[in-house]
Amino acid sequence: MKSATTTVILAGVVLLLLSLAGNSMERDDEKITRPAPSPVKAVATTPAKVTRKRLTTPLIQKIKPPTDPYKDAVILLEAFMVEARLDALYSLGVPQISQGTDPISAEHILKCLKSTDAAAVKAGAKLALTHENKAISESTTRKALHIDPTNHQKTEYIDVGTSFTAIVEIRKEKVFAELEFQYSDAVKADKKVDAIPQIVERNWNSSICLNFGKPTLVGAIQDEDTAWFLIVTANIKK
Repeated sequence: MKSATTTVILAGVVLLLLSLAGNSMERDDEKITRPAPSPVKAVATTPAKVTRKRLTTPLIQKIKPPTDPYKDAVILLEAFMVEARLDALYSLGVPQISQGTDPISAEHILKCLKSTDAAAVKAGAKLALTHENKAISESTTRKALHIDPTNHQKTEYIDVGTSFTAIVEIRKEKVFAELEFQYSDAVKADKKVDAIPQIVERNWNSSICLNFGKPTLVGAIQDEDTAWFLIVTANIKK
């Protein structure tokens, strides 16, 4: 009995060993026949080239200012002072100064000069100046004043005459002027030989707009019987 049992056990062990050996051989065969994996090649990658656009500042086009047609022009200013009797003005229908709805104008004074001997040009001056520049014209005379007509030893000398100063600017076909006109003279109050001369002064300071070629009344001064008018005209020198 023991012998038979032992034989069965031995036979089982042998079968187990043979089975394990067979499995081992199959695994070895698998190892041999299985293809080896292909090696992975390292591929060097080049970074993508980034194209940068250069920012360009847009060109700013400078706009040239319009050319001033009067930049180098020479402006001629003419000023003259007219003395007129008030009764002669009124007889010609000239309105009284500062009265009525129709103001007195340069045309009224020029009409008086042409129509009667009761008006006359007493002084005048001319200037030639450029745009935005200043000019001065002076005309003076030295006069002797006998303080004591009976004694010619008492004498004083005084400069009298005309001074005209202006600065002009041309805008929109018109002349804008800052001007000063000064007039002085030594005159006798009456025709007596021993009459003492008196100093007469007529002065104007004004800011005025002038049209080319048109006489413009700048101002007037009057007393009881006489009036003095300053008239100015502007022109372009050709």
